[in-house]
Amino acid sequence: MFSFARTFSFFLINLLLLQMKKQCDQKLLIRMKTECVPCSLNLETQCPAGYTKITNGTGIPDCRYYLEIKTHTLSFPGCRHHCMKEFEQPECCQGHWGPDCMACPGGAASPCNRRGRCSQGITGDGTCTFKPSLHTVCNCVHGVCNSGITGDGRCTCLSGYKGLSCDQPIAECEALRCPENSRCTASGEDGRRLQCTCLPNYHRDGTQCEPINPCSRKVCDPNADCIYLGPNRHKCTCREGYRGDGQVCLPIDPCQAIYGNCPAQSTICIYDGPGKSHCECKEHYTNFVPGKGCSMKDICETNNRCHKKAKCSMVAPGQITCTCQGGSVGNGFVCYGDIVERLRDLNAEVGGRWQGKLTSALSLVENVYEWPLSTLGPFTMLVPTNKGLKGTNIKDLLNNRQKAQYFVKLHVIAGQLNTSSLNNTDVIYTLTGKSGEISKGEKDNQLRIRIQGGRSKGKLLQGNIIASNGILHIIDKAMDNVEPTFESSKEETIMSVLQDNGRYSQFTSLIEKTGLGMDLQQDHRSYTVFVPSNEALSNMKAEALDYLLSAEHNDITFLSINLYSFQLKIASLASIEHIRSMAKQFIYFNRTSTGQVLVSGEEMEETDIVAKNGRIYTLAGVLVPPTIVPILPHRCDETRSQVAVVRESQQINSSYLLYVTHSSSLFTAFSDIVHKKGEDICFISQEPKCCKGFFGPDCSPCPGGFSKPCSGNGQCMDGLDGNGTCVCAEAFQGSRCQFCSDPGKYGPQCDKECLCIYGKCDNRIDSNGICLPGSCRSGYAGKLCDKQIVPCKPSLLFCHAHADCQLSDGAVSCVCKPGYEGDGMSCSKVDPCAALNPGGCNINAECIQMGPGEHACVCQAGWTGDGRDCSAINNCLLPTAARCHENATCIYVGPGQNDCKCKDGFRGNGIECTPINSCLEQNGKCHHLATCQFESSRGWECVCPKGYEGDGRICYGNAADELSTLSEAAAFNQWINEAEINSVLSTTSNLTVLVPSLQAIENMDEDEKAFWMSKSNIPTLLKYHVLTGAYSFADFQNLSTSDMLPTSLQSNFLHLSKENGNLTLEGAHIVAGDIASTNGIIHVIDKVLTPLRSTVMPRLLARLEQMPDYSIFRGYIIQYSLANEIEAANTYTVFAPNNDAIENYLRDKKPATLDESQVRYHIVLDEKLLKNNLHNGMHRETMLGFSYQVGFFLHNGQLFINDAPISYTNVATDKGIIHGLGKVLEIQKNRCDLNDTVITVSGSEKCRICSQPSSCPPGTKEIVSILSLILAFLGFQTRECCAGFFGQQCQRCPGKAGNACFGNGVCLDGINGTGACECGEGFVGTACESCVEGRYGRNCDQACACLHGKCSSGIDGDGSCECDVGWRGVTCETGKCPLFFLCLLLSNGTAYCKCAAGFEGNGTFCTAIDACKTSNGGCSAKAECRRTTPGNRACVCNAGYTGDGIVCIEINPCLENNGGCDRNAECTQTGPNQVSTLSKQIGAGNQVTQISISIFRTVSEAEHPDCSTSYYASILSHWLLAGL
Repeated sequence: MFSFARTFSFFLINLLLLQMKKQCDQKLLIRMKTECVPCSLNLETQCPAGYTKITNGTGIPDCRYYLEIKTHTLSFPGCRHHCMKEFEQPECCQGHWGPDCMACPGGAASPCNRRGRCSQGITGDGTCTFKPSLHTVCNCVHGVCNSGITGDGRCTCLSGYKGLSCDQPIAECEALRCPENSRCTASGEDGRRLQCTCLPNYHRDGTQCEPINPCSRKVCDPNADCIYLGPNRHKCTCREGYRGDGQVCLPIDPCQAIYGNCPAQSTICIYDGPGKSHCECKEHYTNFVPGKGCSMKDICETNNRCHKKAKCSMVAPGQITCTCQGGSVGNGFVCYGDIVERLRDLNAEVGGRWQGKLTSALSLVENVYEWPLSTLGPFTMLVPTNKGLKGTNIKDLLNNRQKAQYFVKLHVIAGQLNTSSLNNTDVIYTLTGKSGEISKGEKDNQLRIRIQGGRSKGKLLQGNIIASNGILHIIDKAMDNVEPTFESSKEETIMSVLQDNGRYSQFTSLIEKTGLGMDLQQDHRSYTVFVPSNEALSNMKAEALDYLLSAEHNDITFLSINLYSFQLKIASLASIEHIRSMAKQFIYFNRTSTGQVLVSGEEMEETDIVAKNGRIYTLAGVLVPPTIVPILPHRCDETRSQVAVVRESQQINSSYLLYVTHSSSLFTAFSDIVHKKGEDICFISQEPKCCKGFFGPDCSPCPGGFSKPCSGNGQCMDGLDGNGTCVCAEAFQGSRCQFCSDPGKYGPQCDKECLCIYGKCDNRIDSNGICLPGSCRSGYAGKLCDKQIVPCKPSLLFCHAHADCQLSDGAVSCVCKPGYEGDGMSCSKVDPCAALNPGGCNINAECIQMGPGEHACVCQAGWTGDGRDCSAINNCLLPTAARCHENATCIYVGPGQNDCKCKDGFRGNGIECTPINSCLEQNGKCHHLATCQFESSRGWECVCPKGYEGDGRICYGNAADELSTLSEAAAFNQWINEAEINSVLSTTSNLTVLVPSLQAIENMDEDEKAFWMSKSNIPTLLKYHVLTGAYSFADFQNLSTSDMLPTSLQSNFLHLSKENGNLTLEGAHIVAGDIASTNGIIHVIDKVLTPLRSTVMPRLLARLEQMPDYSIFRGYIIQYSLANEIEAANTYTVFAPNNDAIENYLRDKKPATLDESQVRYHIVLDEKLLKNNLHNGMHRETMLGFSYQVGFFLHNGQLFINDAPISYTNVATDKGIIHGLGKVLEIQKNRCDLNDTVITVSGSEKCRICSQPSSCPPGTKEIVSILSLILAFLGFQTRECCAGFFGQQCQRCPGKAGNACFGNGVCLDGINGTGACECGEGFVGTACESCVEGRYGRNCDQACACLHGKCSSGIDGDGSCECDVGWRGVTCETGKCPLFFLCLLLSNGTAYCKCAAGFEGNGTFCTAIDACKTSNGGCSAKAECRRTTPGNRACVCNAGYTGDGIVCIEINPCLENNGGCDRNAECTQTGPNQVSTLSKQIGAGNQVTQISISIFRTVSEAEHPDCSTSYYASILSHWLLAGL
């Protein structure tokens, strides 16, 4: 009995405790990962406060960290730790709600009295939602039902009724006369006695029935008010500060609902009573502001414990984070700089172990290899102490920069190799490509390193010294300075260096057979070349190698993948992931764990072999691009041979026969070969066939590649007649048999079960069985879609907003939602289509992003499939045969593309083909070279053969062809054959050949003939008869006698004469002219033209001395000593104003003389501009520099330079040309380019000691540093127009010179401007030259007052009125006069007549004014004046011009879309709405490379080590790599 009582008591106590317990918190394990850092640094990484580290050592190497170093960002492999902590997630027990876990209405034991559902839990609000239930319906007909929760459904009958449903009337009740609010009911045991009783909700008060008032009893909650609503009806309403239904009222706690409007992040809500609360700041917060919360206390200002190189940031209340800045790494409390900085720190650390002991190594690095070791990486550096470098003369080593760099690279390893890595390997590879041996000392077991070919072993004194871009190890001895296997030669080009080394002869031979050999022999451009050794090429398949090395089949694609068009150093290659070669293929770089750099998987043997025009890297393997397929053998034609003896001498005429001699094993094709009797011949027939793995007429590779058709899992329909379709084996499917037919299988044999759980399996044969990206079902994540995820609860504040929570083994971790990536605590949006393999789509499909984490693969046009697998559509295999005609052949051009070609005997476009009608009978009307062809729409027509031009009745070829058929040119043609210049006359375009007639040659003086007919002189004589430019007879007539015609003989010109209407060239008449050729014009002349036997042309001053009308200009050239500077150029063009022009200028402008700048403005260097070269709209730079250019314009047939007419042309000197001007050019600076520095590197200028004064040319200044030079090189000039000029050619804005838009508006000027004028208030017009309608005066601010007349408006107007017909008065406000005159009164009362506005005359007789009659009506000369109404006109700009008609400017098409020119071409306006296209001369191509080469060359010629610019050359190399 006692035992039972005890047990029962224990049960009661537990039940009571259970009832009292409100909070049932849930324990969770939270997992997270630390930030990715260098693995060597990760040893010191700690988990955040409260977390426990569950990984050891350096953590897990599963991440990459990014380091911003100076101008770029590097990516390094790193490590991180996994951390875990136990977390109690607040949760209410059953029947409780809100942050304080209050009991639900009705009590926690029976929430909502078990008749509803309580909104419980820590986020609930305690509201009861009643459950729907089945109710019994009352059926009282004449009565009141006992309803409600406690009712039983009985009926209380109304007066005069009885029965269970009150449906039986009582007749005797009328006699009782019951009082108000009562009823007649039957009572007594027998039910026969009648009495009056009060109605329901009423009670008897004496003799009356009064309504019941429930509020007189305590029916509501004590904290509610009772409101009487009628008999026995009331309403309970909770008082302020309480909530409920009135029966139950609970105090309102604002902190439970909306936290009392306190911002949860920084404040806590304090309950002050029903409906009342206030906010207080949380710990580490201060300064509460209503509605905003409290501010976090900034510990970074009060207690910053971060490293000096770190940035302090607040991450949580009372918590800071320290982030290393400026290219350093660390935990923020300790930050490590780059390798060079660490060397400096170690050497300078006061009291440190290595203080002053690393000076030699530091000096070496700072002088020759600082930039790579401070900017690139990661690297491992072996740092010898001063004692370890004792046997090395640092000073002597630094005198040879190339050798010094090689010595440093012997101590540098690509990648981060800590002591643990060194302990686990026997070999390492330095940046030189040389390997090193790792061993341990027998006595001290310490690591030792010896370079390949060296003797000394460096012992590791201290290892694992951390740097931001690598690791340092201190060693006691330097590596032996072994010589490179492949010597550099900065004096030889890449091609020459390769030719000197037999180990790479096969690759060199391959290059020599292509145009690439010539490129690698030039030194105006830099290259990086990856060269496979002979052994590497020998390891290729024999047939493929033979094919590549054969003369007729080598392809530039194979070679170009080994070439890169900039110079790259090994430090850069070790730091980047890939480059694009000249074959437009990616070359990938990665490092092995021993530091060896691999080039697309191939081992590098020797690195950084320096040549004059780039660098060479040797490989142990061959780089074979995907595009090598077209050059590999794909035809395997079968040959059948038969040897026969020729019975009689006969001719074999067959293009299908091959001839073989007894001494040769090679077949050589011949046709029309005559064979003698008894000679053996081999008749060979060839049956065309495709090699295995190729199909179709072009023998294209089968899907999956020719080496493994159909991925090896099916049969390709190959051969000439095959269509390339793959017939897959049973377990495979896809256009290349690359998928498993079972969606749950994967692997090469499709026999592995997919590991994907709740997603779609990646069932490719080369997959790893994981799920396809984005295929996980809702609620699952991970590569296998096996991790269950749920939305994170609000209490897990550390998870990102775009993260879910993953539950695994009782632990929770944050996982970014689909469409986002990160560690769960930080998630960023990811575009699945931006990946290297976009969304898993086929290479011929488009990846389309549909939403976060969602994408679709859609095959491109011409391809069909599901997007993962796309097959090319062959229109020719479709039933419609791509709409080709039945007499046409369908030709497959590409996916979804085809061409239709009519069959032999038919003509048409392939869609429509018609039989060809013979027109052989018409051949007599065609030229003997032409063929007659029938055209259904035009009938028969003559067609000249390919290479000839004409209408078919006349066909002509190039000049050489035409001369060979011209009878009068028989002797001249013999000269051509002897001089062997046929190719020149057949390929040179735009030439004029002057052919002496047979009689002219016969009339030659015997002495002249003997001299010029010699073999050495004939070429000179012929060149003197060939003009550079195509001139017809009409062209000669249109030229002036001052024009000199340039010949192809350098610096020799012909004089044109027109005397008495006779046109002669150097005295020769044209006897037969305008003989057409495809590349020029031929004229027969009656004289042999002979140049001076001494064709040496005079120099500039000598030539000007022969031109007395230009003596003043010659004097200025002598005065300013410009002759030598001009003559120093390769060539030049001088625009010399004549004496009259200079004298007029000095008289009008009042200067004492022309200054030097003005003279320089008349001279263009490095171009010989003949008259024919001066095109309308062309601009050229003068001796004043790029910002001072002259333009050339054609006005009414006259050629102008700026506004000066060119009056005398083509006066030749030994190196240049002179043109005479009729006006002095005034300097127009229409360009205001930024960085307008001209850098002159003189060939004679030697590198000087930096303390010596500079010797820059006059007018230039010294650039302060080599870095400035490189920056200037990178930036070139920023093209800008001066104010008032616009467009790429900096044309003048509309208006007057120096007064754009006439000062009445703002011109949209600048290099990208349009030249449009934005007029000020009151002004209008293309150049703001007019007032708006109805305004006048200089400022256009006066309003016209004319009511019925024409106002004298405009800038020059005075506002006076010319009245319309029938009106008069000052403002034309009065009367109406008839006809076209005005009746006016003088002051004396006399009347007179005046013509109305728009008419002119004496008043008695008036005629309409023609406003266009004089001066083109005030319209522009480039506009048409059109009459409108009397006295009025409209101005319309001519075609090619734009404006308001008063001012018309040329339309410049270059201002929009570069004039339709290619983006790599320079658009030049050549006339109104006309352009020409010139290749850009300045850009990031050859020009950049040339400058970079010149910099390197300057370094190589330096005579003082202090002048070395290799440091900056390294920067330049890296910037070029970055594509700047």
